[in-house]
Amino acid sequence: MGRQGWRDLLEGIGLASIIASLVFVGIETRNSTNQAILNTQALEIAAYQELMNNISEINSLSVESQYAAAVAAKIYGQPENVEQWQWNAALFMIFRHGDMAYFMFERGAIDEDRLQSALRPLPMQNPLALDFWNSRKFVFVEQYQEYVDRLIEEGFWERFVNLSPIEYTVESPAP
Repeated sequence: MGRQGWRDLLEGIGLASIIASLVFVGIETRNSTNQAILNTQALEIAAYQELMNNISEINSLSVESQYAAAVAAKIYGQPENVEQWQWNAALFMIFRHGDMAYFMFERGAIDEDRLQSALRPLPMQNPLALDFWNSRKFVFVEQYQEYVDRLIEEGFWERFVNLSPIEYTVESPAP
């Protein structure tokens, strides 16, 4: 092979190297972009989860303490029924749990089976809880409302109506 042949071969190798480098840079750029998207989603989920934890802590105070429930009821102009306020606070915590699961589902962090597993504790077989949902669901995002309403229409919670709590007995250790 003559000098021109070697020159053409080296130019071809150089061109192939440049193309391979560009392909590699493109792949790495795509991977970096995907990782940045995943990191952003993780931060969004963590921030929303922290916000929901703060709301749950406030509601937990109302559920656990008559005094805190009475104060909260007065703040919101409903001082006459503290027990009802506690019931509402407990239900809001449960429905916020579902809202958080739905948010994670929207962001691709969990699949629909995991979402439905997380929604099973919603007490939709209880007529009072169902009334609560129907009268207060507007405080949640529309997509979550629609999803829960669709599950209600499909009878999702009816499968769990006859499930009774598991009873545990704790034996005292022998003296």
